[in-house]
Amino acid sequence: MTEGRPEQEIARVELSAEQIHTMRARSAIDTLGPEHPDALTAMRELAQVLGSIPGRGEEAVELYQHVVRTQWTTLGDRHEDTLRTSVELAGLLHTTGQLRLSETAWRDTFRAQAETLGRDHPDTLRSATGLAAVLEDLGRAAEAEPLIRDVLERRARQLGRDHPDVLSATNAHAASLLKCGRHEEAERALRALVPRLEDLYGRDHERTIAARSNLGAVLVRLDRHAEAEEHIRAVVRSMEATSGPHHESTFTARNNLAAVLHAQQRYEEAVPILRAILGGRSALHGDDHPITVETRDNLANVLIDVGHHTEAAELLDRCVRDYRRTYGPGHPRPRAAEERLAWLRSP
Repeated sequence: MTEGRPEQEIARVELSAEQIHTMRARSAIDTLGPEHPDALTAMRELAQVLGSIPGRGEEAVELYQHVVRTQWTTLGDRHEDTLRTSVELAGLLHTTGQLRLSETAWRDTFRAQAETLGRDHPDTLRSATGLAAVLEDLGRAAEAEPLIRDVLERRARQLGRDHPDVLSATNAHAASLLKCGRHEEAERALRALVPRLEDLYGRDHERTIAARSNLGAVLVRLDRHAEAEEHIRAVVRSMEATSGPHHESTFTARNNLAAVLHAQQRYEEAVPILRAILGGRSALHGDDHPITVETRDNLANVLIDVGHHTEAAELLDRCVRDYRRTYGPGHPRPRAAEERLAWLRSP
């Protein structure tokens, strides 16, 4: 440094994660070739980053699909790198609402992992859980429940009943029983689980909140509305405090609150809650995401009960189109929406 002339700092350019990983991927491709395992890993890591950016899910899916096709060709469908990419692709397809493609990806990955790693391997169990979750979102809870039960039983044998993974699997199985209409079984499981979680983690831990939320939903189905509302309002408060008002888990808790209000014919209270959830999920997931469409359907149902038939018909008309695209024409969800729409439009 020259005396009397302070050295100037070099300006630092802050690069985003996307820019960093794009440069790494391009460098690996240029240096090693597009089919080299390290280049494919760099592209997979770029896809991870893109998938975490709102609105970039489709780009990430396309990149994952390119990577996994190349890995199938160069490494084989049972290679650990291929399976890792397949898991991430299946999960992103689910997140972006491409449920039928996600089912296929999860099923192929689960089968491959079961054959290469064994049914008890943690990666295989995670893929079984992923497959079950997408089956539930496709309205096929009866297919999902045996998978979820099997995961619970295997994890309990391996880890013990108080391991966090076992407690999460217990809650997932109780939720599956609820979705199958086996409400009394679900209630028994959750009544036993919630106190254990409160003792281990406290009332406001995410695992405890999730189980309390499911218990509230079960109580709604059992027509025990006062107790259900008490549980669900407590869950909403906890979710808003811990995750914030715009988190998907908070939207789920508020949706359960709207459901218990609807069940008590408190329609005017339920409508603004559902409108807020619909706006929040549209912003978070997009207008066409299955969970946004389901919220639109829920709002239409309550609007029918308050006599706002014109708006309900407009909402259901869109639901029918979106349900057909997501689930296919013969699925019960588009069929039920079509029937309600036809009733609203009948003279």
